[in-house]
Amino acid sequence: MEAHTLSPTTESILKRCPRFRILLVGKSGVGKSSLINHAFNMDIATVSHKEHGVCDINKPIISPQNPRFVLHDSQGFEPSEIANLGKVKSFVESRGAGVDLKDVFTPFGEHPIIICDNCWNRKCRLCAQIPFAGGRVFETGDEEFLKFAKQVPIVVVFTQFDKLVCRMEENLTDEEMDMSEEDINKLCLQKANAEFEKSCLEPLRNLKFTPGLEYAKTSVNDGLVEHQVEGDVWIVSAMAQRASAQAKIDSSIQVGMKQYWQSLASSTELVGWTLKECLTTLHRDIAFSWNFNDPKELLIGNDFQNQVMTLAQLVTPDTSELRSWFPNLDQIQRVMGMAAPFVPAPAIAAIGLSAMFIKWITGVYRKTPEVLRCLMGYIVDLTLVMDQLFLNTLPLKPPRLLTAEQIDAALEDYKNSEAVQVHRAIREYVNQATFTEILRANNAQQKVIELIKQHRAKDA
Repeated sequence: MEAHTLSPTTESILKRCPRFRILLVGKSGVGKSSLINHAFNMDIATVSHKEHGVCDINKPIISPQNPRFVLHDSQGFEPSEIANLGKVKSFVESRGAGVDLKDVFTPFGEHPIIICDNCWNRKCRLCAQIPFAGGRVFETGDEEFLKFAKQVPIVVVFTQFDKLVCRMEENLTDEEMDMSEEDINKLCLQKANAEFEKSCLEPLRNLKFTPGLEYAKTSVNDGLVEHQVEGDVWIVSAMAQRASAQAKIDSSIQVGMKQYWQSLASSTELVGWTLKECLTTLHRDIAFSWNFNDPKELLIGNDFQNQVMTLAQLVTPDTSELRSWFPNLDQIQRVMGMAAPFVPAPAIAAIGLSAMFIKWITGVYRKTPEVLRCLMGYIVDLTLVMDQLFLNTLPLKPPRLLTAEQIDAALEDYKNSEAVQVHRAIREYVNQATFTEILRANNAQQKVIELIKQHRAKDA
């Protein structure tokens, strides 16, 4: 057995694919920068290599605000810019089969190219603007590039759908304007979808050389990353994006299920390691999956890990041993779910780590109800705190630099909302009477996933 701690699963994933790489294609003004800034929580203007509107497709744009994301920008295909098409094609071909995964774009299902066309796309993504005055949705260069879909997966992203909805409202009749606000919103959305079908999808479908081409429409506040790629590349794409908490949770689950979440009650991966080492590895995997803008590494520091352990310790001992584990039990009954809801719960800092728990986690992993409750509690508590932190910071403008105060607030929000219910559910699931059956079924990880999904931040 090696002397150092367990290696996080994310370590091997990021060694193979350290960044999610995107090639962005689309003419000026279609919303490319807004899309990237919102989706990846970075200010593209501060790290771009543009000079006088000219982009060098070969120069990667990497921001210290989001180390999991790398962008290559193309000028797009203006009406008179056919020459740029050859540069883009050559660039994509140079990143195809036989190239190391970290340098690939979309070698048939890996990193995407975005083609922006004022409504939106993934994989090889072309951004195209929804035409607002009967204009042409695709320029000649766009159409030529879309022929490339036979070799590289392309998704057309139609941007600024929200502006189309607003235009529908501007053109409502006096009679329609007399309707309720709810009915007006529904009518405008209905009209916008009909116009989108006519102005964007029909021209796309009329391109006979690209049958079944993927597309999406988006507004500035819509999420970006979904399951458009698979495997480790999708996990890194979910790490890189900072617009969807659901994608973060899904990637945390996928990372966990690759290794350490499997068979929590009778794990072969954790045998021989101390519980402190097990918790540290689980912690780092989850923290890395969320990829906050955290240059001070607050989320993988000892202070935050101790705060999460302060929560997880509460569900660890058998109820008959609570008094011996927590001499201050009378003061923490509210957070243990043992006092009336109106009794104020102490702050996490006031609860502190029990001396018994600190000693207990120096022991090695064993097949016991206490160990299983601790691991389940830690995984669920940490994931839901990260979810709450994401929700709390999402409304802030990029680059949303993480602070200790934000972390403390998320911990308290979770403690005061879902923690008691989560711990009660874990205790009901894991006790001396049920533990033998849990070992036999060997599916405690499914209960972990169920609790995460059930107790997510309600506004996420």
